[in-house]
Amino acid sequence: MLDIKFIRENAEKVKESCKNRNMKCDIDRLLELDEKRRNQMQTLEELKAEKNKINDEIKELKLDKIKGATIITKGIVVQKAKKIKEKLEKIKPELEEINIEYEKILYQIPNVYSEETPVGPDESGNKVIKKVGEPKVFDFEVKDHMQLGVSLDLIDVEKAAEVSGSRFYYLKNEAVFLQFAIANFVFNTLANENILKSIIEKTGAKVSSKLFVPIIPPVMIKDDVQKKIHRVFGEQTYCFGEDKINLVASAEHTLAPYHMNQVIDKKDLPFRYIGYSVAFRREAGTYGKDMGGILRTHQFDKLEMESFTDSESGEEEQKFIVGVQEYLVGQLGLSYQVMQICTGDMGRPDYKQIDIECWMPGQNKYRETHTSDYMTDYQMRGIKSFYKDNDGNKKLLHTNDATAFAIGRILIAILENYQQADGSVKIPEVLKKYMPEGMAVIKKK
Repeated sequence: MLDIKFIRENAEKVKESCKNRNMKCDIDRLLELDEKRRNQMQTLEELKAEKNKINDEIKELKLDKIKGATIITKGIVVQKAKKIKEKLEKIKPELEEINIEYEKILYQIPNVYSEETPVGPDESGNKVIKKVGEPKVFDFEVKDHMQLGVSLDLIDVEKAAEVSGSRFYYLKNEAVFLQFAIANFVFNTLANENILKSIIEKTGAKVSSKLFVPIIPPVMIKDDVQKKIHRVFGEQTYCFGEDKINLVASAEHTLAPYHMNQVIDKKDLPFRYIGYSVAFRREAGTYGKDMGGILRTHQFDKLEMESFTDSESGEEEQKFIVGVQEYLVGQLGLSYQVMQICTGDMGRPDYKQIDIECWMPGQNKYRETHTSDYMTDYQMRGIKSFYKDNDGNKKLLHTNDATAFAIGRILIAILENYQQADGSVKIPEVLKKYMPEGMAVIKKK
């Protein structure tokens, strides 16, 4: 969430951010509640101090019999204590009521956005900032990934629909090897300092070449933790209300809180992680959209990068991370475009969002395969994740999360771009060493 002090001092900027993100947030009401809250808290502290003082007087009177403390004096002190108690009993529920409404509005307010972020109502306002490669041209009739997946016995959505319902699938045969080849390719790339240094040099990002730590995070997250990092997807989330726990709707949900309630030395930053996780989404509100195939499903596997930096390095870190994404896609030989996401299409925590869209021949268009989100300290305030700067001051960490590969989507791109006239699919050169020996092409059984 945003710092209330920042909101007080930049109310108009925050209002503009809400407006340009199509999010209704009553900033004036929040500031009104904030003032009431601060006044009530001050009164509460004064009453507590007065109560402590009277308690000391009562203790003194109990020991003061030999000094001849009068009944009248005792009565006056007791009456004062009673009045203080009554005031406290009145102000506490009032403050609690204020806090409930105050926090509700505060959690609704999105992060402010960067100067580079275009203002736009929805995805129509996103801007292409870079194109790499040309869409592949075929001299035969192109098949989409489901035609290929069925004919090569790689994907089974019919049996999955019987067993689990729509938007599920079985992945089979060479596609399973391909999935784990992709995972191995990512883990090995992000553990190679020479590759990271080459990406830093190419992007010009002013960051260290510190390696990514491989991690397999939990796929369930406590309800209150998910709320605090602002990764609640509402109707999209599979919730277990009785247990107050949810299935993650994206892989970074349990990576972001990894340093919850910690204070890290600045010299140890950045902390970088590459996580592999299953994720779950209801896909509410997407009825009829991308129903065929494996682009938009209730369950999907994802390789996700999560990075923790100091406040000065966050934007440079995102520049580097986008460079990592481009390297990964480039190594697969895919044509793609880099998108600057506009205000109306960004997530609530995002300060700056950059996406990569890969060319999908079966759909004859670019589709989003990667997202990179820089969120400043927005996620860390609620979970108390700090670092100590060189002067010993405690500051909130800054976070970046970004897709390395969403497995389903990148499988679609590989199958469709590497299809051959005879219906087979070539394995991308960079993945061959991670496949069973001699498996260079996926052919009909």
